[in-house]
Amino acid sequence: MEPKYNVPALERANAVLQLLAEEPLKWKLSELSRHLNISKSTLFSLLQSLERLNWIIRDRSDTYALGPAMGSFGNAYFRQYTIIEEFQRFARPVMQRLQECIQLAELDGNEVLYLSKVEAPSPVQMVSGPGVRLPAYATGLGKAMLSTRSNDQINQLLPAEPFRKYTDYTIDSAKSLFIDIEKVRQTGYATDIQEVVMGFGCIAAPIKKLNGEAAAAVSCSIPIHHWETKKEQAAKEMLQLASQLASII
Repeated sequence: MEPKYNVPALERANAVLQLLAEEPLKWKLSELSRHLNISKSTLFSLLQSLERLNWIIRDRSDTYALGPAMGSFGNAYFRQYTIIEEFQRFARPVMQRLQECIQLAELDGNEVLYLSKVEAPSPVQMVSGPGVRLPAYATGLGKAMLSTRSNDQINQLLPAEPFRKYTDYTIDSAKSLFIDIEKVRQTGYATDIQEVVMGFGCIAAPIKKLNGEAAAAVSCSIPIHHWETKKEQAAKEMLQLASQLASII
């Protein structure tokens, strides 16, 4: 049975990449065409696109191999598991000191994708967890990661105004967001106070790569009745945790 949703160009690209992974620098255009049963004209365009994207490279003899972009993808794939494992290790003592939930997330487009969570022994828990997505503009984690991007890059990611409001405290404009982001750039950490979930505040810090851009971010979620007494310690802990995790990426 044919898949309900199918993109033939992607399947052809996948077939090329699999073959080059098995036998690099062996196949020329004509040989690939015969072996994969793809017309030369179609394959030529496909190879040109893959080469332009650095997914493949072509040597002097016109044979192909996987390119540097594939290496970057592979490294990123394994790195995400490394950072989750290290997050669990480093975040657990932080949670014990703060007695609050600690979370790890990455930026996916204009959304925050939650990767891992260390729960606190509390009857009051955040509903967010691994796999949950929330808009970056409304979360401390999102603002922390956006702060490491240029303003032009941020503008390209923003939804149409007014932004969707999740609570009465959710910011709903780019102007308000950039005010918050500028504060993050000055202090090193971001906050959201009941912007997504009533009753909780969040303090987050970006985990920066060598180029200064955030690979991910960590946060501490605090019930609002503990906010004033815990926010300063939480900010220090998140900055330290982010620094520890930055050393492994």
